[in-house]
Amino acid sequence: SSGINAEWPLRPGRMETFFDFRVNAGNHHHLEELCKVYSKLGYKVIAVNHEIDFQAAFSKNKLNIGSYLKEIPKTIHGVKLLKRITLNCSDASLLRNLKHSTLLEFDIIAICPRNEDVLSQAIRTFYNHFHLITFDSTKILPFRLKHSHMNFAEQNNISIEVCYSHIIKDNSLCRVLVSNCKDINWTSRNRNIIISSNVDDPLYIRGPFDVINLMAVLGISFKSAKAGLTTNCKKLWLKAHSRKSTYNGIMSRVPTAQIDSGSSWIIPEKLHMSDDEQDCASLPKKMKVKE
Repeated sequence: SSGINAEWPLRPGRMETFFDFRVNAGNHHHLEELCKVYSKLGYKVIAVNHEIDFQAAFSKNKLNIGSYLKEIPKTIHGVKLLKRITLNCSDASLLRNLKHSTLLEFDIIAICPRNEDVLSQAIRTFYNHFHLITFDSTKILPFRLKHSHMNFAEQNNISIEVCYSHIIKDNSLCRVLVSNCKDINWTSRNRNIIISSNVDDPLYIRGPFDVINLMAVLGISFKSAKAGLTTNCKKLWLKAHSRKSTYNGIMSRVPTAQIDSGSSWIIPEKLHMSDDEQDCASLPKKMKVKE
């Protein structure tokens, strides 16, 4: 209690941007109901989740995506919407398919590893192609986490997700989530954690500070829980955006119409010419004309 009192109260007048990166919605009407509650509770950005089995999805080199997910609007009730896909993976050899062009349609890519080999390969080799590690919150972790796993994840900017909605739905799952949080906290040292709801019903959505208090019960400190709803999410969002809009996070292609006058020097001189001027410039300096 002394640790919580040391952090409270928050600075007056300071507005935070709260995120929820795992929301399950079956259709647009359902999504609108969820966004209405999120807006009232102070959330600004949410990610609509689509979960698939990685092996089944790529059995024929195709990725099955919910049709409604392609038509999700950018905002509803003032809440920004992102598209997320969660890949349940039990075979490390399938991770090479993370480079599939269809996955570029999603803003956030999460992996749910079913064994230690998948987790190890993902965070060591394919860390540039996904953003988030998550686990099934209804079951005990299928393997024991190690400090080396979390160190590699932190070095490569891969976040670890904790979902809370299942213990609100079913009290019998409290022991499962407490056990999983204990392992994640011990190995990650309360760093690089993302807190999501994984809700499919507006009834189970909780306000940001209710979630922070709940995480304190599960052993996650106030500072880490707050970062898991704000700053850590923002870092992940920026990484995800750079993955889609740049090449290897270095180069991006921008239409010349979007470049302001102060940066016009980066446009090649040829692009400033008219079509006739470009044709003239392409001619050789000495040109023989036959009579």
